Amino acid sequence: MGDSPVTLSAAIIEIAALPNIRLIRQSGWYRTQPVGGPAGQSDYVNGAALVETTIPPLTLLAEMQQIEDRHGRTRAERWGPRTLDIDLLIYSNEVSETEMLTLPHPRMSFRRFVLEPAVEIAPKMLHPIVGWPLQQLLLHLDQASDLLAIMSPSDSTRKQLIDFLSKNSVATSTESPKFENAEHHWPSLWTNWLSVTPATKAANPTPPTTGLPYAAAAFPKLSILLDADIAHRGADKLRWSTQVRQPGRGPTLRLQTLDQSEIEAEVLAAINAVWA
Repeated sequence: MGDSPVTLSAAIIEIAALPNIRLIRQSGWYRTQPVGGPAGQSDYVNGAALVETTIPPLTLLAEMQQIEDRHGRTRAERWGPRTLDIDLLIYSNEVSETEMLTLPHPRMSFRRFVLEPAVEIAPKMLHPIVGWPLQQLLLHLDQASDLLAIMSPSDSTRKQLIDFLSKNSVATSTESPKFENAEHHWPSLWTNWLSVTPATKAANPTPPTTGLPYAAAAFPKLSILLDADIAHRGADKLRWSTQVRQPGRGPTLRLQTLDQSEIEAEVLAAINAVWA
């Protein structure tokens, strides 16, 4: 909302002016279509900045929210139109999850509108959970197969989501691919595979480079990990906990809710972000 490039430029200046922050680099601005949220929104403008700081993550988040507030940010509707939205994506190698802040950002590994500006300023920065550099995550969205892997210890949770995606013509079930590491990252007991047909093909896809080990070209473009109520199933709980923390899977969305409508909204938004 408003003059987005002017607001974003002002926000960068305000971030750089904070005590104990040094601005290293900032990206250009990228105009993108909205992902998720109410219909009829205008395009968004996105960018990224790399800073050096001694401010702890939660304090830094509070400082960012004050900057948002000064620019008229309101939080009436999730993924709704806004004047300014500042996300803390990665903070060194920190991995944490609190009510206030999850690090790294839980949706950054598959969002093109995040990865494109982030790769411009920090291509070799590692995603602390996936274990891949940001440039490889972006390249993967261009070069990997149009497959979606849905993983959950709950057969019924997977089935409900697959039925929803099929009914809405988003994706269709397909056979499990055969490649090295498939069973390691996507155990057949817990995984269903779907094929996604992109609405449009990228006009200028990123050319292959030696940066992507091409076993990964057969990997799905996106993995969805759906937690289930397995607190009482000791062995399954331990195995699932180990599985979701396994690095090397590539772009991943983990959902820890059992609310079906929330799962459906999150997955649709994720698919739109990947197959933009």
